[in-house]
Amino acid sequence: MNDSFIYSDSQIRYANRRIALVWSFACVLLVAALFGAVWLKIDIDRTQLIRQAESEAAARAESYAEQVLHSVSQIDQLSMSIKYQWEHKPSVLDLEDQFRRGVYQDALYPVAIDARGYAVSSTRNLARGTYMGDLPFFKVNRDQSKSQLHILPPSPGRGGFQGKQIVRFSRSFEKSDGSFDGVVLIAAEPDYLASFHNAASLMPGDFISVRFMQGPLLVSKGGVGATYAFYAREPVFLEDHGIREESELAFIDGQARLVSWKKIEGYPLISVAAINKANIFKPYASTQRTYIVIAGIVSLLLIGFAASGAMDQIRNTARRRHEAQVQSTFRLAVDGAREAFYMVSPSYRDDGEIDKLFIEDCNERAAKLSGYLRTDLIGKCCIEIYQGKDLDFLRKFFRRVQVEEFIEDEFYVPQGKRHRAGWFHRRAVLSGRDIAITIRDISEARQQAMELARMAKTDTLTGLPNRHWLNDALPVMLERAHEAGQRLALIAIDLDDFKNINDALGHRTGDLVLTSVAKAMRDAISSKYHLARIGGDEFIVVLDDLIDGDGSVEAQILMASIAQSAVGTGWEKFPLRASIGISVHPCDGKDVQVLMQAADIAMYEAKSQGKSQYRHYDEKYAQKIRDRAQIERELQRAIQNDEFLMFYQPRANARTGQFSSMEALIRWQHPERGLVSPAEFIAVAEQTRLVIPLGELVVRKVCAQMAAWRSQGVSMKRVSVNVSALQLRDESLRLMLSACMKEHDLHSSLIAIELTESSVLDEAGTAIKELHKLRDLGIQLQIDDFGTGYSSLSQLQSLNIDVIKIDQSFVRKLGKDYQSETLCETIVSIGRSLDITVVAEGVETAEQLRKLQSMGCDEIQGYLLSKPVPPEEIPELMRRPFFEEAGQA
Repeated sequence: MNDSFIYSDSQIRYANRRIALVWSFACVLLVAALFGAVWLKIDIDRTQLIRQAESEAAARAESYAEQVLHSVSQIDQLSMSIKYQWEHKPSVLDLEDQFRRGVYQDALYPVAIDARGYAVSSTRNLARGTYMGDLPFFKVNRDQSKSQLHILPPSPGRGGFQGKQIVRFSRSFEKSDGSFDGVVLIAAEPDYLASFHNAASLMPGDFISVRFMQGPLLVSKGGVGATYAFYAREPVFLEDHGIREESELAFIDGQARLVSWKKIEGYPLISVAAINKANIFKPYASTQRTYIVIAGIVSLLLIGFAASGAMDQIRNTARRRHEAQVQSTFRLAVDGAREAFYMVSPSYRDDGEIDKLFIEDCNERAAKLSGYLRTDLIGKCCIEIYQGKDLDFLRKFFRRVQVEEFIEDEFYVPQGKRHRAGWFHRRAVLSGRDIAITIRDISEARQQAMELARMAKTDTLTGLPNRHWLNDALPVMLERAHEAGQRLALIAIDLDDFKNINDALGHRTGDLVLTSVAKAMRDAISSKYHLARIGGDEFIVVLDDLIDGDGSVEAQILMASIAQSAVGTGWEKFPLRASIGISVHPCDGKDVQVLMQAADIAMYEAKSQGKSQYRHYDEKYAQKIRDRAQIERELQRAIQNDEFLMFYQPRANARTGQFSSMEALIRWQHPERGLVSPAEFIAVAEQTRLVIPLGELVVRKVCAQMAAWRSQGVSMKRVSVNVSALQLRDESLRLMLSACMKEHDLHSSLIAIELTESSVLDEAGTAIKELHKLRDLGIQLQIDDFGTGYSSLSQLQSLNIDVIKIDQSFVRKLGKDYQSETLCETIVSIGRSLDITVVAEGVETAEQLRKLQSMGCDEIQGYLLSKPVPPEEIPELMRRPFFEEAGQA
């Protein structure tokens, strides 16, 4: 009966083969399912990466399109503004003057061109009269009837752009009948459109560009390695926006890319953002390899399990031999992995908490990472390696793994006796009662990310923190100061006249100056305070934890360090000074915006009071700025609405009392406040350059009034008009004055120009040249407030000055102050020796008159004769002498 249990060798072999086939088939199914899942996961991840890249490319195209739209819209608006000035303003368009006033950005260069194609005015080195009618942009504007902004591809420039490629934006001027009257050209280098706020995110092979919808490339900017990242042929974009994959054949460098584009609203342009496909998958390669390695390891485990199960049924010895082979293969795979691999087995106390942790197995990389030999590490209890907080941290981590079964995180390890410091990525999986752990060193990648974050908050020129750092750090410091009940001060620093250094010595030297100033300030202040460069020649110092003082001491130290930084340098002849504004938390503001604004207001007050000083914030400074802005707005409206009246103050011969001439004085007929004195608005007009159109208005009113007096039969007397130095920067005043005299048939001898001594001190010489030309027209030149400035006798002679007016501050002190009386006598003597008429201003008393008569003064002006009066009262004042020749009022 027992013979039935005896099998032949062939039966055993057949049974063994059947068992092996069953186990093998099951194993193949599992391995296939495993690898199928892995490849499915990889495919899903890669698809997700593509989607993320598409989103990133679309975001870049959208962001860049908005940025380009902003830039082109600014240019469009600028062209329409210049077009409006050309077509509606009566004065000659002067772009050079507007540029000096800071109207235009340094990167944009407007040029006004007349209908014949000749340059009339520009903001850069393009001579007036340069012929530009042969260029395509001019022909496009001339031949097209519709006035719109024309954008042409980059082409060689002229004038200051000689040898450079520029993009030309242009719009036609039109006459009142709609006919062509010229072109406004705004030139910009292509890089002006290539400035991209997110350029740091461009990886090797990525690029952004601006193209015409159906035309050539305007400008392109790429990341590192994108030198040849251009299309091999001009691409076609039929839709306003979209995204597509371009093969390697589409580009010169043979790299496939993901390309997104976005039409720039209102203009025939599109923004294009391309991401190199190699960059999309490169970061994922490590993860993909990890998946495959893990899948391989698990597959080997399955093969081992299948083989051991089959061999266990066949023979124990064969099973042991097979298991040894599987273990050997497994060890080879694990030891060859880049990640450190641990298999940890915990033991538990009666309460279920982990008692000890044993390292059941590990690979060579894990042993090296821990600072042990692999043979020494296997079987060790973690208590032998870790103690104290490190051991408690491990127990908490493994407790989490038991609950969650899978954990993936990053952690930092400080320098130890057996291992180096670094950041690591960890993945732990619960396997039965044991835990499998893989650890990968990510220190280099983490360091790169931290370095990029640091660079984003650091000024590249000076190495100081920048505005981004300040925006992030200042709210935290304010919150800390608020919670601790402490004060915090902001010191806003702006270098005075720094533009002079850039203009005279070049921007490279200007950068050296900024670096030197930054170092000097950093060395001068306490290391616990913070210094940041927030742009151009502007710096901010944050005095947190301010116990004593209000920042005054620190401001003085900073000003001294800035002045000292120029000693022994190539720019020493340019004195380095700074204007400083100080605001203090919480009294001047409790949030970042208010505190920063307060420091700025205080700094601007320091500048307005003569520069090279510091000021603490005061609410009256802010009110002063608001009042000034209100006056400026109302003054602009008043000029447009002609809310001004002219009053006239007579002058008389100091000996005979006869009416000799008069001074035209402007008054503002405010619709709500009534007559406003010039003292309230002339200074604002000077600062805002509104004095130029205001001065033109005065000249027109005076010429018209003189013509009206003549028609009434009034005796014609010379009228002097006050002129600002700003009006002498070009020929506009002279041309306009000449035109007005011609319009009203007035002889030039009836007009005089009054100017202050500072106008004569123009270093550039422009004012001097214009004064000579005005003198050549026969217009009399008069120096007002003489004695308060620094004009020399040689200047009086060279300009052939006709009249000097003694300042009223000296006249008022006649008979009271010996020095004032001596000064008046000296001025009268100078006038007599140079054959210049001397007029005394502000004469109010008979005693002052007698003093002036005894000195031999030629004419007088003041309330003793008459206050300024409306034009209708002047004829009556001309009919009689103001006093008898004997000199009694």
